[in-house]
Amino acid sequence: MIEIEKLILNKCISFTSDLTFVAGQITVDGTLLIIESSLKELDYFQRPVPKRNWIIRMIKDESIETVELKKVPLMPTKLDLFSDGTLLLVQSRCLKDGANIERNARRFNPNGQLIDAFTLGDGIESVQIDETDTIWVSYFDEGVFGNFGWEQPMGSEGVIAYTMNGRKLWGAGSFDIVDCYALNVAGSKEVYFYYYDDFYLVHLNEMKDSVRYCVEGKNTLQQFMFDEAGLIGQVDMNTIMRFTIRNRMITPKEKMQLTDEWGKRIIGPVFMRGRYLYAYGKDGIYRRSL
Repeated sequence: MIEIEKLILNKCISFTSDLTFVAGQITVDGTLLIIESSLKELDYFQRPVPKRNWIIRMIKDESIETVELKKVPLMPTKLDLFSDGTLLLVQSRCLKDGANIERNARRFNPNGQLIDAFTLGDGIESVQIDETDTIWVSYFDEGVFGNFGWEQPMGSEGVIAYTMNGRKLWGAGSFDIVDCYALNVAGSKEVYFYYYDDFYLVHLNEMKDSVRYCVEGKNTLQQFMFDEAGLIGQVDMNTIMRFTIRNRMITPKEKMQLTDEWGKRIIGPVFMRGRYLYAYGKDGIYRRSL
């Protein structure tokens, strides 16, 4: 019989929505952001991208704030907050048609007004902002090797750090990244990424290589977080695993099941970053923080 570790999450807010869930992200301070749309189906390759309205939910402690972004010419899949409260919205796919390049990153103030627009490239896997307002972007294989019109892709190094207006600060060119599976930016001194084809989980401290862990079994971690017992990783849409850490080796141990305080299983999207884990259940938002 396969052992299953049960991880208890506390319900932080009751929430249901008739809108379509698009994407979610935890900010560096532990706020959960959710993108929603009135559309039932989304076409991420439709060009030109239609101007549409997007609903942003900001969930902090036991409160929820809603911002509507109107007539945005993006199909957003990533979002995060800067320290001044402005919102970064990013479209993962970025078309380059000759000299015409989409500005797939847009910054909005809390009232939903556009402040800035710039390009972060195609094939974006993750976008996370640290406490210094540095934007960390990881890329999947199409963003590394080029597609969608990019012969010299911006994401060729796999992981890149940018200023808040999109100027490159640092790149992970020394790691030979083919596909960056997962990124976890807990802060400027705690940037973690996991990549193929070395299957290393790397810890950066202020953009310098600090520790490299080897993941046994070459699991494809979609997201991960460290806790007091080792590492929690999501390996596919429906599977969360417990991993142990010893001598810089990360080893799979057992499957995990997320439950509420009464032992009822929580089913829905899961988000991990830093010391925070959220789950978007059928009747609300659940959280665990270390």
